[in-house]
Amino acid sequence: MKQVVYVASPESKQIHVWAMDKKGKLTLLQQLTLPGEVQPMQISPDGRHLYVGIRPDFAIITYLISAEGKLSQQAITAIPATPTHIEIDKLGRWLFIPSYHQGNLVVLPINQQGSAQPAIQVIGDLKHPHASGVSFDNSRLFVPCLGEDHIRIYAIDDNGHLTEQVADRITTNQGAGPRHLAFAPNQNAFYCLNELDATINVYSACEPYQQRQNCDILPAGSKYKPWAADIHITPDGCHLYASERSASIIRHFQVTAEGLVLSPMKTYATETQPRGFNIDQTGHFLLAVGQKSDHIAVYKIDALTGALQTLARYPVGKGPMWITTHLIKD
Repeated sequence: MKQVVYVASPESKQIHVWAMDKKGKLTLLQQLTLPGEVQPMQISPDGRHLYVGIRPDFAIITYLISAEGKLSQQAITAIPATPTHIEIDKLGRWLFIPSYHQGNLVVLPINQQGSAQPAIQVIGDLKHPHASGVSFDNSRLFVPCLGEDHIRIYAIDDNGHLTEQVADRITTNQGAGPRHLAFAPNQNAFYCLNELDATINVYSACEPYQQRQNCDILPAGSKYKPWAADIHITPDGCHLYASERSASIIRHFQVTAEGLVLSPMKTYATETQPRGFNIDQTGHFLLAVGQKSDHIAVYKIDALTGALQTLARYPVGKGPMWITTHLIKD
């Protein structure tokens, strides 16, 4: 099996494609220049396509992924708003795209060739939606709205259309600013990173989605103004990590009680202003980019403790914001 890492750098309008070996070493495979500032990326469930959002001419680019991991453009689809995040349903039929700046949520169908098609629905009453996540059973879409301190929940029908389940709407602490989500692999819990108070909420994955815990990302007594960014969990569900941009750190949490309890562990200095990071498909490595450092750093994850060990760092484009990893089966 081969593993590939895609890094999006909006300021230089680039995607860097890296091969990653079993020891975590990166080798540059390809460097693309796009027709706009590139931000969110998402891989199709079958691993054949990469979907990328660009601005200021708002669009989704569909790339075909080669057997080596390289990208070739297959289609470009105009959308009505800035693509802040891209989610895909578990069957690879629909793309869900929230727009922070325009305050809407767009649904795009995917055709049989894997290309994104024009929007079939635009929901326009959200305040600063920042991401979305499909439920374990593919029936619900969770949308954290930073500007209203809610996680909205939509039912997904057979045609991809969304209907908000208003009674199920989750309310966070006032001023928390819900931003990104992560889902426990055991399907028992999900986690919401809050940008404005740099906390993580732990929720039961069963209705009515009861909040079980609230954890600080910044260490006690921190002098930094909270500005949390990203959150990911290892494939085995044992370790969760969150990035914070003011302090330029990655915070590690141990996950116990079937995913419902987080225990804060060590804090790690990382690339300056870590807007995005990710965990590789094997769960052996964590990769982080710095918007102000223009580098990607690779860390080895201790399989037992979850501790991070710095391996190497590599230059990428300007203002890197997004990392997507992909496992290619031989």
